[in-house]
Amino acid sequence: MPTWFEDWLRAEGGAQSLRIWSPTLIPGLLQTAEYARALFLAEQTDTSDDAIGALVEARLQRQGILDRADPPDVVVVLDEMVLHRLIGSPQVMHDALVQVAELSQRPYIVVQVVPASNGANAGLGGAFYIAAADGIPEALQMVGVEDHTTEKRSLVRKAAVAFDRVRGDALPRDASRDLILKVADERWKS
Repeated sequence: MPTWFEDWLRAEGGAQSLRIWSPTLIPGLLQTAEYARALFLAEQTDTSDDAIGALVEARLQRQGILDRADPPDVVVVLDEMVLHRLIGSPQVMHDALVQVAELSQRPYIVVQVVPASNGANAGLGGAFYIAAADGIPEALQMVGVEDHTTEKRSLVRKAAVAFDRVRGDALPRDASRDLILKVADERWKS
């Protein structure tokens, strides 16, 4: 496991709040097993059942923070294009979007969608995650060819500003959930 990811796992696991901006994919904390499997099959060189299965299991184990007694407050902002990008099959997409909508009903998980009709926004440079907890510096994971985790204040601050801007462009929580379910049923339901 790369050091940058160990650093992120530590920050994510101890987080009291998470802010997630994702312009291209459903974030790992909200993915179904089949959605994650499709992503890993597309990006890994070892696509054996064992290798992919281990990656999927590790991804699903990370989601355990959402079920702990004192879960973090999670705010996820998605670009609408995430809802329309085929990952796996239509059924995989339908199930993944329904899961996102269901998770967004938990009081500590907010999912908002930035409509595609808004055009350009402050987050189109790439996905990022910000983890915060009392008494430790905020951690930022920037997603790219090889993700990077840092606590550098200037980068965390820039990401926080970008997050606030894209969230300001997003639909409210209930309207976002309605849009997610509409796309799931109208575009992906078999």
